[in-house]
Amino acid sequence: MLFRIGDKVKVKVGPDRGLRGIVQSVAGKMLTIREVDGKRLLSATTAELVNFSLAARKAWLSMPDRHVGRPKGSKCCNRVSVTLRIDLELWQEFLKNEKSGVIQNRTDTLNRWLREKLGEIRAEK
Repeated sequence: MLFRIGDKVKVKVGPDRGLRGIVQSVAGKMLTIREVDGKRLLSATTAELVNFSLAARKAWLSMPDRHVGRPKGSKCCNRVSVTLRIDLELWQEFLKNEKSGVIQNRTDTLNRWLREKLGEIRAEK
């Protein structure tokens, strides 16, 4: 199957042309798409959509050893990659909210939550 629940797609024809969303359900060639902002659901056929997630899956299958990302030494922003150990149950709940569209951007959300908590800690001092 080319389309999977959770795939990121874009409508390529009709009045909703250009709309981006996430696949919520698949029934043969009919899919239910949740708009990226989560405001509405729409139905579309597989022929009416561009599947960005499928393109990414194909790219990884065809070029699994290629180097990705920015070249070492190039710095474009003031960020650092961090590895965290998060309880499995907590992470699964986070992913469920991300998949449903409640959490739009993982990085922005985690940064905001950390800022809020650090602000609380500063206020208590």
